[in-house]
Amino acid sequence: MQLSYRVRMILYNILLFAFAFLIVVFCVFQGTSYYYINQAKNNLLSMTQDTTLYIGQEIKASQSSDPLSDRLVANALYLCKNISASENNRVLLFDINGSLIADSVDISNTNLLDTEINLSKTESAPILTLKSINNASIAYYVSPITIDNSTIGYIGFLYPMRELDTFLHVTSVLFAISGIIGLIILVAVTTSFSRHFFQPIKDLTKISKEINNGNFNLTIYYKHSDEIGDLTQAFNGMVTNINNVILQLESERKRLAGVLASIDDGLLAIDKNGNIITSNSYIKTYFNVSNPKTIYDFQYQSFLRDIFDSLKNGKNHISEEIDCNDRNLLLIGSPIREKGFEENYLIIIRNMTAARHLQDEQRKFISSVSHELRTPLTTIIGYTDMLTRRQVADPEIINRSLNTINREGHRLLRLVDNLLNVNKFDKAEFDFKKTNLNIVVLISEVVEQMQIKATQSDIQINYISDELPEILGDYDRLQQVFINILHNAIKYSNNGDIIDVISTLEDDKIVVSIRDYGPGISEIEQTRIFNAFYRVEEDRSRGPEEGGSGLGLYIVKQIVEKHEGKIEIVSQVGEGTNIIVSLPVLSVLLYGGNADEKAEA
Repeated sequence: MQLSYRVRMILYNILLFAFAFLIVVFCVFQGTSYYYINQAKNNLLSMTQDTTLYIGQEIKASQSSDPLSDRLVANALYLCKNISASENNRVLLFDINGSLIADSVDISNTNLLDTEINLSKTESAPILTLKSINNASIAYYVSPITIDNSTIGYIGFLYPMRELDTFLHVTSVLFAISGIIGLIILVAVTTSFSRHFFQPIKDLTKISKEINNGNFNLTIYYKHSDEIGDLTQAFNGMVTNINNVILQLESERKRLAGVLASIDDGLLAIDKNGNIITSNSYIKTYFNVSNPKTIYDFQYQSFLRDIFDSLKNGKNHISEEIDCNDRNLLLIGSPIREKGFEENYLIIIRNMTAARHLQDEQRKFISSVSHELRTPLTTIIGYTDMLTRRQVADPEIINRSLNTINREGHRLLRLVDNLLNVNKFDKAEFDFKKTNLNIVVLISEVVEQMQIKATQSDIQINYISDELPEILGDYDRLQQVFINILHNAIKYSNNGDIIDVISTLEDDKIVVSIRDYGPGISEIEQTRIFNAFYRVEEDRSRGPEEGGSGLGLYIVKQIVEKHEGKIEIVSQVGEGTNIIVSLPVLSVLLYGGNADEKAEA
């Protein structure tokens, strides 16, 4: 079983404590034993000196002429009893050969001190050994009996070490109790300390798991300035740096997503396995596929898979046009190669529908302009050739020819003026010369001027107006607006029709309505009629000579919008057309409010 680091640390501390405790016990016991043994040795040495002196006196006082050793043997029991009574210890006497000759205790054990006797005889010195008899420590001591520098025998003591036994017993009990208490305290302190010590590590582990789950806004609080504090600070710094990097990457990702979203083209980035790395919203717009994961999610767009396969097979660039969902799409594919990274692939889908439509419209416009230029030029050239080559003298023919040349010349001039006006309005620096003007006077002049043209077709123009405030505008440009609108109204009206022109004030705006009762305009044409180069079908006008370049109403709209106004069309096929122009009054432009607010000011 794998033990946790905390448990192992507690066990290591217990083992260390036990080892240190045993060393202390060993040292105390050894020191104490040495002390008591040394003390016993000193006591026994003193007792030996005293008993040797006593024995010498006793055996010398005897009236025998025997050697001292023989006198010792003769008086051994007497001496042994007296010495034992005096020293309160068991005493044994041995002759010069080491044989037991007397024992203060009547025990027939002649081998009791054989080892000590032999050692003492060999070394001619006192010998002390410590033995345990029935759990009692006894010092076995033997010393030579030297009188007049001559050894006459040996004396032995059995010295009980009661104080040593008592001390060792008491000390053992105390050490056992203190060891148990110390072990309990050690376990409690180590457990508590380890809990405190390992709490930051647990926090590190917990926060690491949170970071692994994507939560990078966590830090560890640790108030101490130690190694753990350094570790937690380093960890908090690492988490902060990671969080900053994540935020930076997220910011860059959002910026990249914003850039991709702002691109008008569809974009697909694909890895070598066909997985979609990134795409923008136009992919869904073009193909109705939301959140594609792989190139194979485009089930109905096999051309994308074909481009991917071609790029994967080594083709460096692909560009082709296809028709998909009523759109003309340009597909551009190329590999993305960067040193140290695997090859990826990029497919750009560009919607060319508007561009192709514009090209078609421009071709139509060029064809129309070419036709418009060719027709009056052919007429002018024909009449001038006739007048110069045939030497025509008939005044009527000459006048009719000159009138035709003049009319076709004005037609050419009108076409060129329209083209120049379009070019001017497309330039940002182009400006209007605005002044205070009376719209009623301006429209009255336009109606009077256009009535001459309308009379030729037996068309009546009726103008009705309220008393209107001034506006701020370019007189010539606004005159061009209403001339163009009335020209179209006359062109698409039938002989004997009426054109109604009404100007009123509505919500601080002057609203001018020009209504004809011609063939009207379909809803589809109403959405395109203000576009550049667009021309309504020629059969709607009264004659082919009335055809235009498709720029008149486009120019009208540009002029009205530059006056902060609005133009709209209300028409129904077979019931005529109503063109409505709204222009802000002068007080609104100057004060930014309505006329009532101006009066109050």
